[in-house]
Amino acid sequence: MLTPASQVLLRSAELLAQGKWLIVNPTDGYVFSELDNPDVHGFHQFFDIYEQSTALAKGHGREGQHQFAAAYESEMKFDGAVLYLPKAKAHGQMLLANIAACLKPGATLLVVGENKGGIKSVAKLLTAYSDSVNKIDTARHCAMFAAIIAKPIGAFDITKWTSVSEHQVADIGFKVCSLPGVFSHGELDPGTELLLASIERVVSGRVLDFACGAGIIGCFVGLKNPKCQVVMSDVSALAIYCSQQSAKLNELSVQVIPSNGLRSLSGKFAQVFTNPPFHTGIKTDYSVTESFMQQLKGNLQDTGSLILVANKFLRYADELGKQFKSVHALAETSKFSVYCCRR
Repeated sequence: MLTPASQVLLRSAELLAQGKWLIVNPTDGYVFSELDNPDVHGFHQFFDIYEQSTALAKGHGREGQHQFAAAYESEMKFDGAVLYLPKAKAHGQMLLANIAACLKPGATLLVVGENKGGIKSVAKLLTAYSDSVNKIDTARHCAMFAAIIAKPIGAFDITKWTSVSEHQVADIGFKVCSLPGVFSHGELDPGTELLLASIERVVSGRVLDFACGAGIIGCFVGLKNPKCQVVMSDVSALAIYCSQQSAKLNELSVQVIPSNGLRSLSGKFAQVFTNPPFHTGIKTDYSVTESFMQQLKGNLQDTGSLILVANKFLRYADELGKQFKSVHALAETSKFSVYCCRR
């Protein structure tokens, strides 16, 4: 199904009819099927849409035109690009710097997004790259802006956007690499901190940090028990990159896997830890976490456990009770609860 932002973009499909184009972080993969130009490429930072886009592209032999990465790396220069504006302003600024470096002088840059997502203020961001910025469409509670790239653009270096922070919980010190667009960028989320402080024991088996973000939980448990085998997973390429870098900073050997929920994960885990997401873009969305709870039994050892932290206003306690025989609270504050669940 085409999202509202894609519907608005396709109202101006003639702009993408010729030349080499790059579509960045589309909110659905179907938009590629609606464009006649065979030289349209995709840059994805979200694995679910990347999988959807490549699956649809296989019938045309164009799956190689899609890239899942934290930063777009290509020697080719594009005649135009489309950015679906992310919710975090700093994430948008980073993406613009990356995309602009991939464009030819005089290329067209389109930015589309929902009104609630901050699209109305995108013109200010585009002035760093263009003297000609115009709103060209508005519909479906979305808007689209166009800019002509006329200013010199330097090469993009993702390391210039990273930040490294140091934290200590329960006498364990650790370092975290973070990027704009990653959960709790540059900070230790209080819910995650509560979960870490609640972990009494990490087993010496295979453990999973689900929806790992910057890799905070995975690094903590790896330091708490160096004999465990840490696996981290996330749908975000930015999170995958940050988790890999965080592991290096803490001198840990871990496995980091991009995955839409649990789909790309095989084998069973002795312990699973998570501070799961409840947003998709700017919308509250329980579906990812609820699907995770329902499917986890297939990835959890018979004697395994799940330790999950959640905001108290979320309805996860009831769903956990349906999926696990034993559910009890390890810790609580006025805002968060940490649950320990066993099969």
